[in-house]
Amino acid sequence: MKGERRKVLYTRIGFLSIIMIVFLLTVAFEKPATAQTPAAKVIELAYTLHTPAPPAPPAKATADQAAVEWFAKEVDSKTAGRVKIKFFYAGVLGRPSDYLRMVGGGGVAQMGNIIGTYHMWEVPLFAGALLPFLTTDLDIEGRALTKLYNEWAPMREEWTKHNVKPLWWYVVDPYFLACKKTITKLDDLKGNRIAGFGGFGEIIRRFGITQMSVPAGDAYESLQKGSLDGLIFPYSSIRIFKYHDVCKFLVDFSFCGGQTPNAQGINLDVWKRIAPADQKIIEGISANMHGWFVKYFKENERDVTELYKKDGVALLSLSAGEQKRIKDTCAEPIWADWISKCKEKGLPGEEFLKRYRAIVSDLSKK
Repeated sequence: MKGERRKVLYTRIGFLSIIMIVFLLTVAFEKPATAQTPAAKVIELAYTLHTPAPPAPPAKATADQAAVEWFAKEVDSKTAGRVKIKFFYAGVLGRPSDYLRMVGGGGVAQMGNIIGTYHMWEVPLFAGALLPFLTTDLDIEGRALTKLYNEWAPMREEWTKHNVKPLWWYVVDPYFLACKKTITKLDDLKGNRIAGFGGFGEIIRRFGITQMSVPAGDAYESLQKGSLDGLIFPYSSIRIFKYHDVCKFLVDFSFCGGQTPNAQGINLDVWKRIAPADQKIIEGISANMHGWFVKYFKENERDVTELYKKDGVALLSLSAGEQKRIKDTCAEPIWADWISKCKEKGLPGEEFLKRYRAIVSDLSKK
């Protein structure tokens, strides 16, 4: 009996030992529990613009409206929703003349459409591209600006100083003079009050026209009330603000060039919080945006012209002789005045013009 009990005991001990060995081996070779990776934090960017929101279909958005909307959708899609952009149109967050400081300050807007004409002396080497008579080709202007920005440190530094990184820019379509009467020469508007920024303001002043600085959002009411007789504005954007309802004569000023560059900037501190992989994605999308804009504009231009004609707007052109007279009167003096102002402010304006014009010339040959 005693031997039987011993045998049973040994059997139980052996069985328990086997169980213990299996348990220890299981624990030893089991993969450690993987910690749950927290979901990437979504970065939401408030984007401020002065233009109205795009119209509802079937009406077609203008190139600037369509470009920013397409950019936002691409960013959302390609970052898998980690970076989202919300638009605040029609200047609801503030006036366009405040956008550079607004975005750089990182307050209510982290991104914005920073327009060269409103920041002539805050980012002057960027805004210098809107000087008239440098190029009439908006594609070449955009590519020349990009090339110079990438090659020339002073252009990048003027943005860094304001805590803003320009992701991409578009160059607005050619300018037209919207006025309330037909004209054949600029002298016909002598004494009239015409809104014109930058180089266009300099042009009209040289022909005895009273130059007015009226923000885009306020100009319609000024035109209606008669405190403004006309304005010089991008061709397709005239319809966005409905200026053609009041000004039934649009005079082609594309021979002046001077299209305005619009930088789509982001607050630098916010940019640094975006994951490097997503930064790379956004920069890749940004690199193609100028070409996207130009293509859309060219496809849309015919529709805009048809709309103006349907609304009873007369599209006028000045004679070749009048165009030459305006250029001969204005080009060199306007460039010289700008260079002089740059010198007063300690800015390399002359160097900018030398470099920029050389790039434009080179691109024009290709």
